Amino acid sequence: MIPSKHGFLKDIERIRSLSTIIDKKLSEVKPSDAEKIDKLTLEELQDLDKIAGIADFMLTKYADKKEMCSILKNFTSVITETADSMSDLDDEISELILSAEDSISKVKDLHARIDDKSDFKKKYSDGPEYDYTQTSSINLTNFVTEINTVE
Repeated sequence: MIPSKHGFLKDIERIRSLSTIIDKKLSEVKPSDAEKIDKLTLEELQDLDKIAGIADFMLTKYADKKEMCSILKNFTSVITETADSMSDLDDEISELILSAEDSISKVKDLHARIDDKSDFKKKYSDGPEYDYTQTSSINLTNFVTEINTVE
């Protein structure tokens, strides 16, 4: 996990203070106050100074990349959570569709049963049969013969 900006600054300060102590030790070539550094040879101190310098350079150079990585991780988590919630919504919608289809089927079955039990068609089916064109609305496409025309 990427440390916070506060932790990053603390790391840089620690490396810089260590580098300062090493520089001081190298310039004096005398024992310093730090016990660990006192035990190192001149060659080890030079190597450690190079490593501390490279670490300082790398941390400073890529500090913005570290923040960008943190931002991208947050963005990725938002996208992942959104995709998960969309999947949940898809499941809920599928369940609602199935429920609606079941309800529609029940209504159709009920309608068919009522229609079968109803004697409405039976009672009124013995009346006169009309052709659809005879009982439909006015047909304006028929030609009319004019009566009492003035010529």
